[in-house]
Amino acid sequence: MRIVIVIPTFNEAANVAKMVETIASIRPETKNHDLQVLYVDGNSPDGTANLVREKQKQHSWLHLLVETKKEGLGMAYAKGMKHAMEELKADYLMEFDGDFQHPPEKIPEMITQIDKGYDYILGSRYIPGGSIPAEWGIDRKLLSVVGNLVARTCLILPHVHDVTGGFKLSRVKGFMDEFDFSKLLSKSFAYKIHLLFYMIQKGAKVKEVPFAFQARTAGESKIIKNEMQETLRVIFLLQWHNPKIRRFLKFAVVGGTGLTLQTLFFEITSVFTHILTPSVATVIGGEIAIISNFTLNNLWTFKDYQVTGAKIIGKFFQFNLTSLLALVIQFVILRIGEFFARGSAVIIQFFYFGAIFIVLIVNYYIYNKFIWKTKTNAPKS
Repeated sequence: MRIVIVIPTFNEAANVAKMVETIASIRPETKNHDLQVLYVDGNSPDGTANLVREKQKQHSWLHLLVETKKEGLGMAYAKGMKHAMEELKADYLMEFDGDFQHPPEKIPEMITQIDKGYDYILGSRYIPGGSIPAEWGIDRKLLSVVGNLVARTCLILPHVHDVTGGFKLSRVKGFMDEFDFSKLLSKSFAYKIHLLFYMIQKGAKVKEVPFAFQARTAGESKIIKNEMQETLRVIFLLQWHNPKIRRFLKFAVVGGTGLTLQTLFFEITSVFTHILTPSVATVIGGEIAIISNFTLNNLWTFKDYQVTGAKIIGKFFQFNLTSLLALVIQFVILRIGEFFARGSAVIIQFFYFGAIFIVLIVNYYIYNKFIWKTKTNAPKS
């Protein structure tokens, strides 16, 4: 297998010689594979590219691509990966920092996972054996840990522990060679979120290898202040283009509308005027919400599976019956709440909103499975 390590640089003159010689020393450990290195330099004013050219005279496996226009880390990787696939005929692509934050001695261990059949090998800071620099300030540590946790949660990737790292090895055939780099969602750091999500959605067999992320000792830091905002933007775009997630977001908006109607009825008739008991007010308000939810979901959320004509009456009746379980759940939880609250409006509302959260999940499952049958029906054109 030909493995091309893509290393974007900008003002890395202090690291080039040491990095090239370090990789030269580990190449014998990867003798079963053809290890190549491609520097992608952002036209560094400190002469980084010239130092790479000098080293090319000694090493035939060393390559250089100089950007005519510096557009960010994500674009540097995009240009480098395309060059590696088209010109260097790479079978695997490795994303790697040229500043020793990614330890070169871990490269052979990453490569051995190829022989075990893995398509996507991730250097991980957040599994046993992995770490982030102890000398980092608390703000940088929080940015790293919390940012990674947010990304894992929002992308629904519980089985991947490090989704924001940049030390990765990706199979080309059937994966990276089918990625449209013109649609890369970020020119900056968050490119890595897009590529990771793409690889996993493509069904890549994933392996995480622990490594200790190092603090920089030389060169120019790539950290930017708006890293978290850029990451969140890419996560939102990825999930918005996911039909299932987009449908759920629409469902949540519709549910919020129904919740507003139900809550207004509940607050007015139970909390403020005491015309109805909390449990009865919840059930009546729930039916009002059901009517609203069915109408809006049919017209918007499940538009591709929309029920029309005479079938609407039967489906609405079925909608009410299948939603009965959700109302029963609310009723039971509120009855329990009434017992513990003993007249306390705060406690009652705590139980009320807890019941709403549980019902949200139950309803979404019921609507997909029994009403619009999204798993068995084809979308209407």
